[in-house]
This record gives sequence, structure tokens and C-alpha cells, in this order.
Amino acid sequence: MSKPKQILLRDLVTFLFSKNAGPYLVTFDILFKSKDAYDLAKKSGIFNRATFSRLYKVAPERIISVYEYDAADMIKFTMIREISSSNFGDSSVFGSQLWAPLLDLSVPI
Repeated sequence: MSKPKQILLRDLVTFLFSKNAGPYLVTFDILFKSKDAYDLAKKSGIFNRATFSRLYKVAPERIISVYEYDAADMIKFTMIREISSSNFGDSSVFGSQLWAPLLDLSVPI
């Protein structure tokens, strides 16, 4: 039996971005290179709470929204921070360093 074909998310996107959405939330933007790349990603069905919670090693309840924004070929999601922005132990005060795990996400094709 052959292994399902996959592509890394990094090969489908123009950019990945994360930023604070207040002191307790981080929002992520996944902007795809083309309509075809976006449609392939949407069709894969992996852009959901379960995937993001597994990727970021958080409870699914901390992923509070996942949106597919067709007009911009973009998927957005928002996560509750474990530590409030700038509190002791916070690893990214502005939330701008949190997108990196998305680079190696495998997308079934």
C-alpha cells in the first residue's frame, strides 16, 4: 500500500504570520500562494482545532476560532495564550514568533 502524498505547508504559502489579538490571544494568518494552493489546503480538511491543538500541544478548547477567508486565499485561527503577553515566562511578547511550527505541517494532496 502506498503512502498518501503530502506537501509541506511552507511550499503552499506566501507567508505565515502570528500576532497578539489582545493580551490573552494570538491570531495566526496563513496566506496561500495561489487560489489552487488555497483550495488544495481547504480540501485536505486538516485546518481545524484538532490539528492546531496537536501542533501547538494545547487543549482543543484553546483554539477558539478557525476561519477560511476565500476572498484572500487565507486561513486564520486564534489561540488563547497560556501566559498573558509580557508576563514572566512569556516566550513571545508580541506573539510574532509563534508561527514557526506551521512550517512543517504536512498537507495531504
